[in-house]
Amino acid sequence: MSKISRTLCTFIVIVMSLVVFFAGAAFAKEKRKSKGGDFDFAKTNAFMREIETRPDFPVAMVLANDYVYSLLAMGQKIDTGRQNAVIAFIKVSQLKDGGFVADKASKSASVLYTDLALETLRYLDAANAVDGAGVKSFVASLKNQDGGYGFSKDAKDSTLATTFYAVRILKTINGLDLVDKNKTAAYVKGFEKKEGGFGSVKGTGAANTRNTYMAAFILNSIGALDAAARNNAVKFLAITPYLDRKSTDRAELDEQLYAIRALKELKAAEKIDKKIATAFMKRLYIKVNGGFGPLEGYGSTPDSTTTGLRILAETGTLKQPGVLLAKK
Repeated sequence: MSKISRTLCTFIVIVMSLVVFFAGAAFAKEKRKSKGGDFDFAKTNAFMREIETRPDFPVAMVLANDYVYSLLAMGQKIDTGRQNAVIAFIKVSQLKDGGFVADKASKSASVLYTDLALETLRYLDAANAVDGAGVKSFVASLKNQDGGYGFSKDAKDSTLATTFYAVRILKTINGLDLVDKNKTAAYVKGFEKKEGGFGSVKGTGAANTRNTYMAAFILNSIGALDAAARNNAVKFLAITPYLDRKSTDRAELDEQLYAIRALKELKAAEKIDKKIATAFMKRLYIKVNGGFGPLEGYGSTPDSTTTGLRILAETGTLKQPGVLLAKK
């Protein structure tokens, strides 16, 4: 064999070896992609950690909740100093009436921020850091004769959303005995729509996934979710863009999350379409910073990014952090 032939053979062997190597690398890359590699969580982590750079970290109750949930969902560690800062912020946010405020500038506690405060503490395994008896007293003060609960002592009218927050709080602190179950069930069922699902207004308007989830959660928690309401709600969800691939309605980030959670509350988790949810999240993903936008074409925010991570956790791409609710 000539020197040229030997050189050519050696070159071919090297080329073939490189082809095999890069083919293997490409296969490994595709394998990682199939397990959630469509999202660069290193970038998402850096995006969410920008909150740490603020001089008044963690700034507000919503951002504290976003920060803690997001990092834990991505399997990140929160150092002791920042955990303590979050807990200290939440502790000073509890007013004498037992409720929590949105930030240092707020003067009136609400059921929404009380719910966020308790959820954040549960993620950090620090639920005992605040006055639980005070929380019960605060929520009880928002109870109305119609069976619903108000937003705050200044906004006393019942809504389905504020009733949801109240019941969720009481469930987490083993306080459901404070709920008038018959009245609350009747109040919630007043939001049910003939076509199935629940809306935000009684009598008029259309159902949506947010209120359907909230109603299902409340009724489930107080043992009042009957088969008819459950079946009708599942039928409603089936025609939304979160289950129906032919739907022309525009999907929304929050509504995607509520659709998934509603199906779980309705004992119909097998109907969750992970492919639809994942494809939707890919369209909302911002490659530049790893965040998620609230709608297609919008930029990312910490809050919408956290909702995106919640969806990925609900569908199994990420691990759900902590225990959200106390065991019965």
